[in-house]
Amino acid sequence: MQLCNLLLGYISALALAEGLSFTITSRIYLDVKHQKKSLGRIEIGLFGKIAPKAVANFRHICMRGINGTTYAGSKFHRVINRFLIQGGDILNGDGTGSTSIYGDYFEDEALTVAHNRPGYVGMANRGPNTNGCQFYITTISAEWLNGKHTVFGKVLDGMDTVHAIEDVKTDTEDYPMDPVIISNCGELPTEPFEFYPDDFK
Repeated sequence: MQLCNLLLGYISALALAEGLSFTITSRIYLDVKHQKKSLGRIEIGLFGKIAPKAVANFRHICMRGINGTTYAGSKFHRVINRFLIQGGDILNGDGTGSTSIYGDYFEDEALTVAHNRPGYVGMANRGPNTNGCQFYITTISAEWLNGKHTVFGKVLDGMDTVHAIEDVKTDTEDYPMDPVIISNCGELPTEPFEFYPDDFK
């Protein structure tokens, strides 16, 4: 029985690592503007079963905010072409702030999920168990991030918007020359469903 349980655990971890399937428990949207023009909408499916704390935190900030501050009005402050876009610093707007519904930081989850496709959404951090409000979206396969970040979602629609953000002009520190702003955010109605990454490349 113990061997069977170990084998099932290994198979489960392998399925996560290979990105075979996930359960989408909720769906969030981010509307984005740059130079006062709309870049479009990013729709993100959230992995509430494997990263419940990160998902609860992200949803709460999107819909209710912390001390009244949501992601609406915050910036994508770090943009690296052929890697990722990073945002969500609702305190300082420059990547130095951290807050969450659990305090300044909360612990890692879902470290077995592989960054083996573009469009994965993860928690930016300063090291183990330092998750807060900041998040990133990968624009390529970025497997060197594996095991270091909580992956809690995947872009289901709007990768064209993600790539439009990726293409904005930045300074030498990867900060956009003109602010890229989340103009609105919220939750879309959805029933939990099984997500297969190959269907959303």
